[in-house]
Amino acid sequence: MAEGPIRAMTTEFVPPTVRPPPAPLPLWRFVPTFIVNPLKAIPEPVYHEPIVVPGMLGGRLAWVTEPALVERILLDDHQIFPKSRVERRIFEPIIGDAILTAEGANWRWQRRTVAPIFRHGELIGQVPEMAAAGARLMARWRAEGRILRRNIAAAMTDLTFDVLQSTIFEGATESEAQVLKTEIGAYLERSSWDIACEILRLPPGVWHPARRAMRRSAIALNETMRAIVAREKSKGWPGRGLMAKLGHARDPETGAPMGDELIAHNLLTFAAAGHETTAKALTWTLYLLARAPKWQELVREEVARVCGRGGIEGAHVDRLETTRAVIKEALRLYPPAPVMGRMAANDVTLGPHRLKSGAMLVIPIYVIHRHRKLWREPDAFDPTRFGEEREAHYARTQFMPFGFGPRTCIGMSFAIFEAVVLLAELVRSARFSCDPSFAPEPLSRVTLRPKGGMRLDVEMIDAR
Repeated sequence: MAEGPIRAMTTEFVPPTVRPPPAPLPLWRFVPTFIVNPLKAIPEPVYHEPIVVPGMLGGRLAWVTEPALVERILLDDHQIFPKSRVERRIFEPIIGDAILTAEGANWRWQRRTVAPIFRHGELIGQVPEMAAAGARLMARWRAEGRILRRNIAAAMTDLTFDVLQSTIFEGATESEAQVLKTEIGAYLERSSWDIACEILRLPPGVWHPARRAMRRSAIALNETMRAIVAREKSKGWPGRGLMAKLGHARDPETGAPMGDELIAHNLLTFAAAGHETTAKALTWTLYLLARAPKWQELVREEVARVCGRGGIEGAHVDRLETTRAVIKEALRLYPPAPVMGRMAANDVTLGPHRLKSGAMLVIPIYVIHRHRKLWREPDAFDPTRFGEEREAHYARTQFMPFGFGPRTCIGMSFAIFEAVVLLAELVRSARFSCDPSFAPEPLSRVTLRPKGGMRLDVEMIDAR
């Protein structure tokens, strides 16, 4: 590798995971378990078998983990396995028919319009802004003392939103940004209620204990983003970020501009997904490095060797190979989006199972990344898995923290780029540690977050 191979090291520890039930739960236990933490409702056989169809819902649910079957669902036959109603049920109140939930020609136009901002050349140009956001955080912490204790989960949410404001959309005031950060987190925190209702095939309008709070968050998010869009439109869409690009976008077939409502909904999509994924990836990565100090030191040494004592630049990113491998291993153990859903549009055979039209196909990325037949020591932290030679042998859907196929997350490259730059900036400036007994529970709330937050000890060091 360009800067020297990723060093082989003895596995230092096995990070926390969830304890699965030994067999599929009966419905009366499955639903409350799912609402508390959906990962705890996935039974042990799913970690070993290619496909599991529990009897509790009459064959209307299947967990699919075999890479060939997953590739068939997400790529080869994707047209007969559309997105499940779960995603629309969760996100439609806040993003309407934006790129995440849109289908057909409407989705294709939006994807073509948004894609240029995530090209490699665009990302290279955004590295200084990303690095500057990390440096600002480190400067604030350094001003507060040499040794600190911080809730890293909250800090990474603030940090990635800082990046989002400067690289994706401009124009939000501090108070508006605070509403977006707070209400997005509050909305997603309650999302398992909607998912459980969809699994039970309850109608979208049915009451559940979180419905009123989710509605309040949705109203606040939409009102705030509409105000930002109206203000920026009145100025003629200034700036170079995604908001301005969407404001100037035209339908290639009709020449019509993107409506204000759709611009607002797409900006909310990236506000929700664009910073949540990187924030959670960095949170888990810093925890893993706090528990594996030898790997933390390897990252620090690599950043010093590649970047020197100056700022992190676009040309450095591809050379930070150990840093990238550590992030990928964190994404394997704690994928930001731990579960994907599709549905069978027709009666279909998957493996030995015949599934009826409308069946929900759950692709548990968290489980695939820890599957006993796909990975050696699947629960252990081992970044050497992502050296070039080893990674080249993995099936395409064996490691997919951002999905796969035509609906792969459009912000995947941005998220990886951002995570590499920010991790390099943080680790060069501070040493992270925690009590070895600290074992945060992975909690699925659309994104994968540590239950109760992530408090780490931070020792500021002289990076430059």
